[in-house]
Amino acid sequence: MRNKNQRLSSKELVLIRTLTNEGRSLNYLSKLIGVGKPTIYYQVRKFKPRIRKDFLINLNDFQIGELIGAFAGDGTYFHKEYNPKIGGDSHYKIRYCLSSLTDIPYSKYLLKLLRKLGLNPYIIKKKNGNGIELTINSKSLIEFIQKFLIWDKDKTFSIRLRESIENYSDEFLRGFARGLMDTDGFLNPGNAVCACISERLIDNLASIFTRFDMEITRTSLKRGGNRRELFFVRVKRKSLNRYAEIISFSNEDKHNEMLSILGKDLKER
Repeated sequence: MRNKNQRLSSKELVLIRTLTNEGRSLNYLSKLIGVGKPTIYYQVRKFKPRIRKDFLINLNDFQIGELIGAFAGDGTYFHKEYNPKIGGDSHYKIRYCLSSLTDIPYSKYLLKLLRKLGLNPYIIKKKNGNGIELTINSKSLIEFIQKFLIWDKDKTFSIRLRESIENYSDEFLRGFARGLMDTDGFLNPGNAVCACISERLIDNLASIFTRFDMEITRTSLKRGGNRRELFFVRVKRKSLNRYAEIISFSNEDKHNEMLSILGKDLKER
């Protein structure tokens, strides 16, 4: 029998290493040596750190642009730093915040793209309201996102492309515009619209629309109280067919609405 606070002997530590390398489980080692699994796990991590899945870039420029644009529109990022006093790992959490009423098919589409990066995303329904969160715990993903986007302390107010649009491929820019419109965009009978509080992000999107020869208008709305000014870019009705051919939507709800407005089938890109 082992005393509760008895330390592992050097022979037991060697045994843990040997049997772990042979593929024995934590349960097996715990029962054999007579200590809890957390104690065994603590020792195993010293010589066999957890292996992270490879981050694979198995997406084309357009699909990468979609993920980046969707994050710019509805993404959040949280980082819990390592605390030596309480232990535990550093933690990186990325979320795409969507609606359970209109975005279920779209959330599953994003999930498939993220899985192609070797990630393990999951979807949770928020307890209150109609929100869903597509969540990924990954340092590699946020580092990848930050290759394309930059923001200050207030992410929603300041997020924008890291470089000028001339430094990105046309396919990336098309995908970026689609991802942003899939999240922060909407349609009315006269035009396709994107609205957000980051003026520089709207600058990016307006430049992309102009690059692809779409006629646009820019407006803003000053709101009362502590609410930030809202910035808009609109693709005019005369350019809506071109928008549908060049940008379109992956968000099924918005795509169907666009088809209804145009009143005909559109070629998918």
